[in-house]
Amino acid sequence: MIGSICSGVLPALADVVLATALAPLEVTWDPSPKVPDFGFGDSQSPEEDPIERLIHFGQGVIVIIGVIGILYSAGKMAVGKLGRSEVAADGVGGAVWTIMGVSLMLVAISVVTTLAGVG
Repeated sequence: MIGSICSGVLPALADVVLATALAPLEVTWDPSPKVPDFGFGDSQSPEEDPIERLIHFGQGVIVIIGVIGILYSAGKMAVGKLGRSEVAADGVGGAVWTIMGVSLMLVAISVVTTLAGVG
C-alpha cells in the first residue's frame, strides 16, 4: 500500500522540483560596493546633533576597550594554563572587572543621553 503511494507521488514530486529549478529567475546584480544602511541614516548629515555623535563615538570606544580587556584577560588565563596558576586567577579577576567596568560605562552613557535629552 505505502509502496504504491510512494511510487506514484515521488516521480510527480521530482517533476515539480525539476520544473521549479528550470524556471527562469530574475536576478539583479549591482557590483558597486556600498556600506550597509543599518537604519541610522547618514552619520555625516549636518542635522545630526554633535553631542549625539560624541556619545556614539564614546560607545564605540567603550566597546573597543572592553574587547581589548577581555582579550588581555584571556591571554593571562592561557599563560596561567602553562603552570602559573596565580596568573590564571588574575586573568579571571581581570575579566570580571572588565565586564563590570564596561557595563557601568554603558549604563552611564544611557544616563547621560537621558539627562542631555539626546537620542
